[in-house]
Amino acid sequence: MSLDAILRTALSGLNTNQSALRTTSQNIANVNTPGYARQDVVLQTAASGGQTMGVEIGEVRRIVDTFLTKELIGASAYNGYYEKQTDIFDRLMSLFGSPDDTSSMNNQIDRVFDSFASLATDPTQAPRRIGLLSDIQTLTDSLDRYARQILNLRSEADNQIVGEISVLNSALTQVHSLNDLISHEREAGGSPAALEEQRARAIEKISDIVDIRAVEKSNYKVEISTISGLSLLDDRLRVVQYNPPGQVETTIAFNSITVHQIDTTTGGPAATGVALEPNLRAGTLKGLVDMRDKELPEVALSLGELAANFIDQINKVHNENSAVPALNALTGRNVGVLATDPHGFTGKVTFGVLDANDILTDSYEVDFGNVALVTVQDVITAVNANVTGATLALNAGVMSLTATAGTDGVAMLQNSTTPSDRGGRGFSDFFGMNDLLSGREVAHFDTGLTTASGHGFGATGTVNLEFRGPGGILADSHTLDFAAVGGTVANVLTDLNTAFSGYATFTMDSNGKLVLTPAAGYENYDMKARTDTTARGVTGKSFSDFFGVGDHYRMDAAFSVVVDPTIKANPGQLATARLETAAAAGVPALTVGDNRGVNAFLALSSSVIDFVAAGDLPTTSTTLTNYSNYFLSNIGLEADRLSSLAEDRKILREELGLRRDSVTGINLDEELAAMVQYQNAYNAAARIISAVNEMYETLLRV
Repeated sequence: MSLDAILRTALSGLNTNQSALRTTSQNIANVNTPGYARQDVVLQTAASGGQTMGVEIGEVRRIVDTFLTKELIGASAYNGYYEKQTDIFDRLMSLFGSPDDTSSMNNQIDRVFDSFASLATDPTQAPRRIGLLSDIQTLTDSLDRYARQILNLRSEADNQIVGEISVLNSALTQVHSLNDLISHEREAGGSPAALEEQRARAIEKISDIVDIRAVEKSNYKVEISTISGLSLLDDRLRVVQYNPPGQVETTIAFNSITVHQIDTTTGGPAATGVALEPNLRAGTLKGLVDMRDKELPEVALSLGELAANFIDQINKVHNENSAVPALNALTGRNVGVLATDPHGFTGKVTFGVLDANDILTDSYEVDFGNVALVTVQDVITAVNANVTGATLALNAGVMSLTATAGTDGVAMLQNSTTPSDRGGRGFSDFFGMNDLLSGREVAHFDTGLTTASGHGFGATGTVNLEFRGPGGILADSHTLDFAAVGGTVANVLTDLNTAFSGYATFTMDSNGKLVLTPAAGYENYDMKARTDTTARGVTGKSFSDFFGVGDHYRMDAAFSVVVDPTIKANPGQLATARLETAAAAGVPALTVGDNRGVNAFLALSSSVIDFVAAGDLPTTSTTLTNYSNYFLSNIGLEADRLSSLAEDRKILREELGLRRDSVTGINLDEELAAMVQYQNAYNAAARIISAVNEMYETLLRV
């Protein structure tokens, strides 16, 4: 071998070991970098023309375990999913507290009934009435605060979704750019280990957000798709888009998150994308979408069901009793009833007029079984014809009973044997003529109609209905056109069931409530009215308002619930007594010491009430306090479940990380040993160069 060949061989050793030392230095510098994969130098014999030419670096490779990396990616997605849900549920728990907290909702309900018990001992005490009304308003204020906080949490989840999508897009763009660089470097015979390390970190970011499958292809590029198979990155970059709403309300239909290909010519995203939500199984994005569109709405539904039943039961009792002295007028709310409608009542109710001393001056008992009484107008005519000193009237869906003289009062009394009933409510209660509580939305949608009833919406107006799922996914839509359907409720049900066949079924229950039952697989979907131009005659009630189409009506029952301002200002108008139609001549038919109304309120504490399925709570019959306990306990149990799952996934992720690091991590002893080895080899190569230099000098002197 010539001196020149010896020199080139020694130089290859010098350069190669210098590069190997650089790699070792890189490993040592990243000994504390989480997730860093150790780099290993692969040496090979350099050859040219069949002759060995020293040594060279074959490649600098990252030491990775493909199986552990794949498992860690999956564990990261589920860890992110449960962490997001646990964070929000923990905040729910801090909002509602546990059932045994003194400020909890069920304890507030108990305090209301304690106040009723106190008032029952002496209904004449004004301070006790004031205290009662204060306790009721405290409870309803809490219901409103809870409902608004749930909305705030949904809004926060939506904001976090925007943030996660931004991180996701940035990471996808980074992987796409690194794919090209790594591929070019590999094809040029280089060693892009540092670039691969950056790509691995970007893929880890994506795996926290979305459950993915990352596969390295033969061209050294990584393709990324969701576990369900939706491509997020291949040779073409994709961008995830989402248009958030300006403000989150119960009526909101969130836009879908979509994945769009980037046009290689224009550099912009394609106009049409693929919905991402149905393709998500885990990840922080899935956790946030589920909280925003499923978990939190279910809590809101359960809260609304509790609020609606509390309001409904309180108003029912208040409508069956009377203030002392009797009020000059009882005025209801718009219930969408037309004068031409069949009255739909059974049983009997008495209308009474009282003077300034609460002496009954006239009364009339309406028997709704009288065949002469067919329509609502028939009932109004009969009362006005048989009662002197008061007028019953229906204006734009609002029923009122007003005494003629300003000093007189009016009151109603249910028959003790066969009380009046429509949709499960007495006459005054059905029309809300003496309600104590009111809120953003009515507490019930029991219309009292049957399938044979006329729907009352005429032949004009349309309702555009959409059946949507989590993330705003549209399953189906339909325009209910009253010009094209028949005049009965049965015709409307047929039209809806035909239009949404396979997705949902519409029925009407015994109280005239429109019931939507989602088909299997669509349990978390909800019907919403996108537009509604209908009106039920002169009442102006739209189809969706009349029947309460959409879960937001049930959620809204907890918002802005207030005690009647007039009663709050004058607690003496609280309906604590009951009209006594059998009072002797000259004897008051209402007395301030009568506590039958208060006792009826107090009886609600043990009354078993029918609650429909709402959120995670199933259909049940129980007391208000028990339902409140179920509600709070369910939140606590769900929070514990999610916390346990989050902890399990965190431990699994950490364990997989430790196992991966045992393979890919840095061992300082090994690196120091390698450093000594490369250093010795470098020194040896340097000595050979020095020896060759001396030999050259000797030859030159000869």
